[in-house]
Amino acid sequence: MQSYTYHISFYMKIAIIVRKLNVKGGVQRHALYEARELQKMGHSVTLYAFIFSREDCFAELLDGLKVVALKSKLPVYSNYFSWKAAESELSKQLALMIDPMTDILNPHDHGCYKVSYYFKKLVKNITSVWTMHDMPTRAFSAKMAEEAEPNFKTPLLKKIANYLLDKYEIGKYIKKQDIIAVLNERDKKLAKKCFGADAEIVRNGVDILSFPFSERAFPKKQTVLFMNGIFFRHRRFEDGIKAAKLLLDSGRDIFLNIAGNYNSDKRYYEELTGLARELGLPGRVCFLGRVSEGRLRELYQTSDIFLFPNHMQSWGLAVFEAMASGMPVIVSKTAGASEVLTDGKNALIVSPHRPHEITDAVRRLLDNKELYFKISREGRLFVERNMSWRRLAISYLKLFEHARKK
Repeated sequence: MQSYTYHISFYMKIAIIVRKLNVKGGVQRHALYEARELQKMGHSVTLYAFIFSREDCFAELLDGLKVVALKSKLPVYSNYFSWKAAESELSKQLALMIDPMTDILNPHDHGCYKVSYYFKKLVKNITSVWTMHDMPTRAFSAKMAEEAEPNFKTPLLKKIANYLLDKYEIGKYIKKQDIIAVLNERDKKLAKKCFGADAEIVRNGVDILSFPFSERAFPKKQTVLFMNGIFFRHRRFEDGIKAAKLLLDSGRDIFLNIAGNYNSDKRYYEELTGLARELGLPGRVCFLGRVSEGRLRELYQTSDIFLFPNHMQSWGLAVFEAMASGMPVIVSKTAGASEVLTDGKNALIVSPHRPHEITDAVRRLLDNKELYFKISREGRLFVERNMSWRRLAISYLKLFEHARKK
């Protein structure tokens, strides 16, 4: 296992800004591990959030970290303009709660760049490094909706409105960031195209001590597939369900477990449960809901193959957690995680929206014991050599230093 060290000539007071610290998601895990590693390296770190609930987030990762959060709730969406006005007001409030002696602002994901904008405007003009976990523009969201539902088309007038509203948001807030950090090459290109910015890539890490390697038994009869993620349509859980049906119809003894918070999109969850019933899969497809960290580790250890058919996903932290645990993974080529993986060596990579390709990939693993164990072991080895939260923190420190010198 490689170790990573980095020496700087000064120490910083860093504000990491996250929209929600009341869910267990990739953004939250990224920000919390970043904070912990920077703190271990001697820096002063405070997390600022619009909404915070220790018990609903990663409680064990929050231990020893300082969190400052608004007391009010996030605005309920009624219409775009009233919602944006409320978001701006809350951003101002949170900006004024940031320690004025802060050296670096590091907002994460949607909206949080507004907090740094107002701090720079109302308190002190300091460096801000925005981490873009997903493209925040309305035009991109509309494209994601069209990709998720092929029959849906954005009306021309709405496309024009999206363009104008995005132009305002980008000009007022996003272009005021000193540096943009992204998770993958696709988003780096999007940042250049949409914002005119040369973004820098930072790669997520994995805590391999939390996801120990398991030399698993080769699945000879029954095979358990596993999918994990907060319920959004781009997760493409339906592709895993359809693949399970195809495998069952071909004589395979297949079970599929899906873990993740349903509340993010209850309609999507209902559609998925309806699809499972329609395909005659009760008892074969199990929706586990939000699971504890201990239960998640158990699922990684006891399942046979991990499916990640996510379409246009910026990264895919769960992919590398599964790999660290020794589970062979099947990943969509439009997920950011696929950029660093090698098909047939440490993963099997498939096209998006193609359940039959997932089916074929599962068959390849189940029909080839040598390939199954090769991908299991090479996956773990890849994570050990390349995925580290300390490495992520060092990447941020380099960005912070570079931004301060601009």
